[in-house]
Amino acid sequence: MPTKAPRHVACIMDGNGRWAQQRGLERPHGDVASGNAFRAMVKTAGEEDVEWLTLLAFTENRCPEEAGFPVHFVAQHLLGRDLERLHGEGVRVRLLATTDPPLPEKALHRLREAEDVTRDNTRRNLTIAFDHGGRRDVLDAARELITRHVPADRVTEAAFPQYMRCPELPDVDLLIRTGGEHRISDFLLWHCAYAELVFLEILWPDFRAEHLRYALDLYRQRQRRFGHTPADSAPPKTPVIPTPRSDLAVPATPGRPAGAGLLPRLLRLPSALATHLGLILVDGLQETASYANSQPKGQSPSPNGGPPTPLTPPRP
Repeated sequence: MPTKAPRHVACIMDGNGRWAQQRGLERPHGDVASGNAFRAMVKTAGEEDVEWLTLLAFTENRCPEEAGFPVHFVAQHLLGRDLERLHGEGVRVRLLATTDPPLPEKALHRLREAEDVTRDNTRRNLTIAFDHGGRRDVLDAARELITRHVPADRVTEAAFPQYMRCPELPDVDLLIRTGGEHRISDFLLWHCAYAELVFLEILWPDFRAEHLRYALDLYRQRQRRFGHTPADSAPPKTPVIPTPRSDLAVPATPGRPAGAGLLPRLLRLPSALATHLGLILVDGLQETASYANSQPKGQSPSPNGGPPTPLTPPRP
């Protein structure tokens, strides 16, 4: 049984659309709500010593005005905001995506910039995949081998990945999929040949650190035999499935109007405008929280921008 964290964890981030639909919202709101899940996954993977983390975001099956939103959101509001921190932690960022259809030019530029800035980092690896197709990746590698006239005896399991879209990507040890679907959807077919699979019912926007740790516990309980005869052993104990914290997700109560509870009324606005305002609100809340955490305990900021004011008046 594995006793340490898997070297390479891949995750299919599924469930944004259903999360939004359950709340009477349009799909981009689910993408916005997934920001905390993305950060929790990246942060916790680092804490658990996962060397390689690959995340797949779906953009297919959307109307044209929504298709590029996940790419923009990851590029600007996730990698864009967190790039300096990731770079400081020694994380190398990679993009794994097809060019047909091409990614939005502005988002692609920001993603390539993240690749360039972190190119020399070696501590950890974060790969962002958009609509990656495993079959297409294998076919493209085969075509490249034919084009280069590589002799048949040189086409080995060790050499073949060097002709794929991301040659340095190692085999996946653990593949996680959220959203309740039990399939890998053509994701990293070559690399997932011997991956352990964990399927979670939780929708991606509700994913938190405890869900990754639960999947890692399942991985450690399994025997990775790679086709060998299983050794006699006691059946492993199954970890307890974590329950999402109620304060981290907006409950979908039947009959409850859209925008009730923690969701502001701006979600009733047209999708594009509401999404834009929502992103501004999220940024503002995060900046406020960061400022509050920087204040000395027992003090509150002065209303006129001066020095902090004690929360209790001094004794005479």
